[in-house]
Formats: sequence, C-alpha cells, structure tokens
Amino acid sequence: MNTHPTTKLVNQDQPMTLFGEKTPRAVIYKSESNKLHQAFCVKENKVIHQGMPVALDTDGNIEPYIPGGDGSQVYLGIAVTDNINPAYQAQRNFPVEVTVAVEAFMVVNWVAKEAMECGYVKPTDKLLIDRFITAETSDEETKFISIVPADEANDIIQVLVR
Repeated sequence: MNTHPTTKLVNQDQPMTLFGEKTPRAVIYKSESNKLHQAFCVKENKVIHQGMPVALDTDGNIEPYIPGGDGSQVYLGIAVTDNINPAYQAQRNFPVEVTVAVEAFMVVNWVAKEAMECGYVKPTDKLLIDRFITAETSDEETKFISIVPADEANDIIQVLVR
C-alpha cells in the first residue's frame, strides 16, 4: 500500500506532439552539464533520495542536510543518485555510493598537517616535497572541505574547492 501523498507527476495535460505521450516530471529538472560530481558512501542507517540536499559528516560519509542540525554537518550539494536503487550495488568491502553534484569546482590532493576528521580546512604556507599544500582543520567555514579523514600527519587528503 502506498502511504506517500500523491503528486502530479505530469507537466500539465498536454501530449507530446511526436509520441503523443505525457511528459513525466523528473526529480532534477535542470542542471549544469559541467557540474562537478563526486561519489560518497552513505552514513549508516541513513537514506538518501535523488534530489536531496546532502551534508558531509566527520567520517567522510553523507547524510541528509538539515539546516540548523547538529553543527557537524558540512553542506556538499544535491544527490544525483540514491541508495535505494543505486547505480552500483555494494560489492565485497565496498559499500553503496551515492553521486553528488557538489557545490565546488575542483578536487585537489593536499596533505594533512596532523590527524584530522573531514570538514573545513585551511591551507598553510608549507609544502610537502615541494609539491603538496599542507592543510589544517578550520573551526570556521572556508572555501576548502576535506572529504577524506587523515590518520596521521602527511596523509594525502582530497579537498573540495568551492
């Protein structure tokens, strides 16, 4: 039995001229074709639906974004897939991933100044082997979000750049 409220899933009642069928509404109506997408694992016991705003937790998993939530949430973007009918099923030690159209334009590899959780980071003026920017955690919102945790200093971390 369907307990969800009904919704009008068709754009008006006009048939398409070519096929004569009604046009169904999509969850994602329009998006930039060049939007950066990134796959994330979903936090345990959480459900992500296509079109849902999602946030990053401190372990690098995503969960529904709730404005004014627990404070550890970092808004990432909109889920393009879901974990109900995933594009790829979980395999061996790899859990289901959800693709997110992230609010960022680049993913860069930096190194952690010390062990750190996922979340906002800020660059320092130090380089590792004259190549990798060293990052440290930030208590304030920045343009940089570490999307993988670091177990120790000099671990490579992936950072979303907004």
